[in-house]
Amino acid sequence: MKVNTFNLKFLFTVLLIAGTTLLSSVIAKAQTADSTRTAEGRASALTEKMKTELSLTATQYPQVQAINLKYAQKNEEIFKGSEGKFAKFKALKASQKGKSREMKAVLDKDQFSKYEEMMEEMKNKAKEGYKNRQGAGG
Repeated sequence: MKVNTFNLKFLFTVLLIAGTTLLSSVIAKAQTADSTRTAEGRASALTEKMKTELSLTATQYPQVQAINLKYAQKNEEIFKGSEGKFAKFKALKASQKGKSREMKAVLDKDQFSKYEEMMEEMKNKAKEGYKNRQGAGG
């Protein structure tokens, strides 16, 4: 009988740990999603991604964070503006060009090349998401 009780306690402990881990990951994902709803949250998330993928130095990190925040705020203003889609598209494209110029001054050649690849990948994901939303809504 003691072996059976031990097995039940062990099983309960394993299930408790698994459940707690699952709940923690769900909460973390929800918090990440909430934090990217603001310009500051988007800038921080992008900077963290860049820190990892581009191996930013301690000197580069705050510079990149400032650039990301500046353009996240600028782009948010563009999105919230009353201009038409085409005008917003042109403004966002000009904004991205300005951001790239500033990033080029901070990043080394290899980092900047990786940065451009990252931006292209993010742009493609955004296009794909937009197409999927259009298809679902139409």
